Amino acid sequence: MGVFLRRATFLFFCISLLGVEVFSQIPDLEERAPQDRRGSSILDDSTKQVYGPTTSRFTYLKNIKYNLPHYWTIDTTIHNWHRFQYPPRYEYGYHDLGNIGTAINPVFPQTPEVIGASSGFTLYDLYATDPNDVKYYDTKSPYSNFKIIWGGKGRSVTHANYTRNIDERSNMFFDYRGMFIDKQIGRQGRGDRNVQGINYRMGGNYATKNLRYQLYGNFTRNRQAVSESGGVFVDDENDLAAFFDDSRRQPNLPDAETSELRTNYQLYHQYKIKEGLQVYHEYNRYKQQNDFPVVQTNDVFFDSAVDSISTLDRSKIVYRQNEFGVKGDWGKSFYNFYYKVKDINFDYAYLSPDSVETDLLENYVGVNLRFGNDSVSYIEAYGEYLLDGNFRLGGSIRNSWFEAEGSTSLTQPTFMQRGYRGRYDEWLNSDFDDPITTSVKGKLLLNYGPFSIQPAASYTLLNNYIYFEDKSTSEARNISPTQVSSEISILTGEVRLSVDFLRHMNFSAEAVYTNVSGGSAQAVQVPDLLTNAQVYYTRISFNGNLQWQLGVDAHWKTAYFADGYDPAIMQFFVQDASEIPEYPIIDVFFNAKMNRGRFFLKYNNLYEIANGTGYFATPGYPGQGPIFDFGFDWTFYD
Repeated sequence: MGVFLRRATFLFFCISLLGVEVFSQIPDLEERAPQDRRGSSILDDSTKQVYGPTTSRFTYLKNIKYNLPHYWTIDTTIHNWHRFQYPPRYEYGYHDLGNIGTAINPVFPQTPEVIGASSGFTLYDLYATDPNDVKYYDTKSPYSNFKIIWGGKGRSVTHANYTRNIDERSNMFFDYRGMFIDKQIGRQGRGDRNVQGINYRMGGNYATKNLRYQLYGNFTRNRQAVSESGGVFVDDENDLAAFFDDSRRQPNLPDAETSELRTNYQLYHQYKIKEGLQVYHEYNRYKQQNDFPVVQTNDVFFDSAVDSISTLDRSKIVYRQNEFGVKGDWGKSFYNFYYKVKDINFDYAYLSPDSVETDLLENYVGVNLRFGNDSVSYIEAYGEYLLDGNFRLGGSIRNSWFEAEGSTSLTQPTFMQRGYRGRYDEWLNSDFDDPITTSVKGKLLLNYGPFSIQPAASYTLLNNYIYFEDKSTSEARNISPTQVSSEISILTGEVRLSVDFLRHMNFSAEAVYTNVSGGSAQAVQVPDLLTNAQVYYTRISFNGNLQWQLGVDAHWKTAYFADGYDPAIMQFFVQDASEIPEYPIIDVFFNAKMNRGRFFLKYNNLYEIANGTGYFATPGYPGQGPIFDFGFDWTFYD
């Protein structure tokens, strides 16, 4: 650790000195008029690069599909750039297993978006790329970005992105991200991996000269391979310090592993018949495969549903989806009507096909409406109906000082909730009713000079809610799905505050209070209070060549019985045996940008140094300990 810190510090100062010397000689590139570019981007002492963040833009397919023609410029900001771990990136609305790339779960219940059949495996959702989140670029020159993060104790992340316009109406892109994360508990040496995650996506777009016809397509792939620890065991469970002492803790499952593979092909094209009338077609082919091999050491999974030493618990879903629609703009209003057909096959490794229907053909009709073609002020409504009775309805209203939305949905139980049979578990729930979720939210956007205040409130009502529950006894292990017998009410109040002061200082904070009530309130375990805060000092130095930010992040929440994790079925479950104590997580960071490059320095969990004990990310799984991280990226526009 000491050697790594010294090397990283030395590298930081070398880069800083080099940047002062080199960048002080490069004037502002954006001030020049366009020049003829042949060969090198620097033709002589008076010729400067004309391409940069403002000439490279991107959009999303939803903006094209719903006639919201908005492009964003390349993000070169340093604000929160140090938040590369997923829980802090999402303001601790998720909890993982204490290491980057491990199974991750939302702290609060989520509103379902799929009303039909789905696999039920969501533990790696954040690491895989949703095809609708793929960026489509418009660059005036080739654009590439390279990012490397060197985390302490063998935690590294790499990211490479390349895109270029073929002409003014077409573009191609390639994006790669790799997670190479060593074990933090029971590590045998460098390269002893806890996580290997490989994600890439590629695609492009094309349009005719008059933009009457447009075509967009992409391919995404994500493979997440995780060496599961099953949590840790210690010599004395009543001694909290033992869980954070490497000499006294050991993984529960030294030879367990889970893996997930996702692929998706997406093709979208549209044709403009006349003003106010367009037709489109969208195709998606999606595959998701989840594997859990047999565990040779059977101290945790001591019962067996399938008696075979060579058992591989595998579940795979494949679907092909075609959507046909019409859309258009009428004045400041937008309409979209569509028909969607989805051919689904789910493959259980050991459950009889007669037990659960796994080959399905779903037919949907839907509508999307928007009133006011303004990105700040508008009203929108949507509805989707699955022809067997499931549906979702919703709407929202937004303006410069107020936001509100509401939705209700009747969804099908997932395949994993309906039935399962593997090495250590089996169940069949043909009598489950369809869950109903109703939610309303509201937020005020109040700005007074340097002050920004955003009070918000939400109410969610859950009926027929299905969750995984720990029903184990000393004789038999049993973690399986359960459906509640009565409703659950979730009331949330939230306030966000941000203030700039002393010219270069900023303080921001949020507090989220949640109350769960109803006859089945025990099925939803959340902290009563969750808080986040950040304070930083920022300046621009060395004649504008170095922008930097020095600050502190803090997170705290009340003690609660967080969901546990079962690697054999790759599901989080409700439990009441192990409470997560309250604990302040404090990180110190330094973000900086020099011309086209950014870097950060971060020290995680400073409080553990003074306290002597750390925190639990998930019951049985210690969170990130005190450790130093360093990362940088560099962008090229030629």
